[in-house]
Amino acid sequence: MTCPEESYTSVLVTRYCRSSPLLKTFSEKNKTILWRQLWIWLAEAELELGLKQITQEAVDELKANRDNIDWPLVRAEERRLKHDVMAHNHTYGKICPKAAGIIHLGATSCYVQDNADLICIREAVDHILRRVAVVLHRIGVFADKHKDTVTVGRTHYQTASLVTVGKRAVIWAQELVLAFKQIEHFRETIKFRGVKGATGTQDSFLTLFQGDEDKVEQLDELVTKKAGFSQRFFITGQTYSRQQDAHLSFGLAALGAAIKKISTDIRILQAFDELLEPFEKDQIGSSAMPYKKNPMKDERCCSIVRALQQLPAEALSILSDQGLERTLDDSAGRRRWIPEGFLLADAALDVLQNIFEGLTVQRENVDDLVARELPFLGLEKAMMYLTEEGVDRQQAHSVIRETALAAKQRQKKHPVDMAEMLHDPFFDKVRDRVLALVSKPLSFTGRCVTQTTRFIKEEIDPLVSKRQVLRRHDAFFVVFLSNEERAFPIFEQKACEEARDYVIWDYHVILVEKADGASKVYDLDTTLDFPCPFTEYCEESFPSEWKSPPQGARKFRILPVAVYLEHFSSDRRHMRKADNTWNSPPPSWEPNFRVELGHNLDEFIRMDADSAVSHVSTVLDEEAFYGGNSRRNAPESAKGRMNECE
Repeated sequence: MTCPEESYTSVLVTRYCRSSPLLKTFSEKNKTILWRQLWIWLAEAELELGLKQITQEAVDELKANRDNIDWPLVRAEERRLKHDVMAHNHTYGKICPKAAGIIHLGATSCYVQDNADLICIREAVDHILRRVAVVLHRIGVFADKHKDTVTVGRTHYQTASLVTVGKRAVIWAQELVLAFKQIEHFRETIKFRGVKGATGTQDSFLTLFQGDEDKVEQLDELVTKKAGFSQRFFITGQTYSRQQDAHLSFGLAALGAAIKKISTDIRILQAFDELLEPFEKDQIGSSAMPYKKNPMKDERCCSIVRALQQLPAEALSILSDQGLERTLDDSAGRRRWIPEGFLLADAALDVLQNIFEGLTVQRENVDDLVARELPFLGLEKAMMYLTEEGVDRQQAHSVIRETALAAKQRQKKHPVDMAEMLHDPFFDKVRDRVLALVSKPLSFTGRCVTQTTRFIKEEIDPLVSKRQVLRRHDAFFVVFLSNEERAFPIFEQKACEEARDYVIWDYHVILVEKADGASKVYDLDTTLDFPCPFTEYCEESFPSEWKSPPQGARKFRILPVAVYLEHFSSDRRHMRKADNTWNSPPPSWEPNFRVELGHNLDEFIRMDADSAVSHVSTVLDEEAFYGGNSRRNAPESAKGRMNECE
């Protein structure tokens, strides 16, 4: 067997995106499942519209075997047929003999290829938008922390009027917000190819429905809705317009350019000893110069997004070369640039998030730089004050110019002093005002503080909230409660028939907010307060005097909320009866379901090490969850356990 190190693999897979969910989104397996799902949707819609060739038995067989993939047969068929779609068609037909004759009925290859690409693109766009929102949250936290940290502004890379570190950070954030909105616009306007036939005329479907144009239109609309799209192309050739791909490339390239601007700024400011990107405990900055702390993370961002910025050139070339109803010279390029474009963006955002989670301000150096510039900024104010006192503006300018140039010469040898610069009697009337002003550097930064807080409140916070990123999401943990027997006893639930009674759930889910001395639990089913103090919730829901039977021993699977949002996927099938009706009305919000992950609730409920999500979560028994102490100490001990999950 060939060792992985003996053959080339993309560095996006092996180095920069090892844990990215996009690897599954754009995987061959997910593509195959989507193709099959599209064939199922097509057959379902044709059956619903009365096409006699389609039977419920055939549709059921396709559904039952959607994920049953015979990979050796697929590869053998593709070698034989030299056509990937037909290879999968034949393979699926052999697995589903009753449905073999109706798979792909009336469709062309681009029905599955283009539509599956669009489903993957939609999934990937949602992931990237959320990643940008997380990074914006981190920048917002950094900006808020340093909204009044005074630093020198820089124009032409030369020192200029004072600004604050927070104001500079929201300038960076604004670039990401603009790119976010461009990508979000693409997401809101993306169109499904739909059911169009070989050259986009829908002639094959018109034949199947014996010339009934209304049914062909309904078929196109039905499949579009089944795929979860609200808009579709009314006109296509064999493929959908590649201009839509170009619009995607513009958004991703703008995101790449924004990341490069931010990273380049930080690299420059690190060279000025103003900022320092995270530097790990055992990290080596240079093999030759051990003392160096190179801005390697920001340099990596710049390197990664260089390719991202070039995407529009290829996308526009593909658009312009797409001849007549279709030519195949788009295929190889799209197979590469679309998944790699998203992976490049994901990789850069991952590094940028890490940078802002550990970016530090070199306060001593920053304060020294500010102190060097303050006397000269004070002279600018002195000129304004002198004119208020009736001094001719040109005379004031001349005196201040001579004073400033002389001070600049002295500064080459030793620091200059504001009082010393203003010793001339010419400044008698304004000296005290200027000295008082210079003692407060923040007064030279104009509206930096208010601009920063406003931008965070009106631009960052709504965007972050919209993408379901908690403003302080690092403090939140999702906790799944269950056990091996799927019989979890819990008190003070709305389903309890009497007070101080308990119910037995197969599983339960709560949200825990950790905070020093004030941890809280959010439980939608409790009769206690919402949210409820952690100690009270634990005492009342799991009373210490009540000894649970062995089969009721509680276990807790804990994971940070960001990890939960990235890895959890449910289509709510567990809430349905055998006849597919609801056991009880489902929540009003859409389920967090992703095709590439499938329905994986069971993996989170499993309380053993073999669960597929064990690598991103921690399972504790009651004693460990409470830290082996009284539940009076639960918030602190549980908080410690939650820190382990991070």
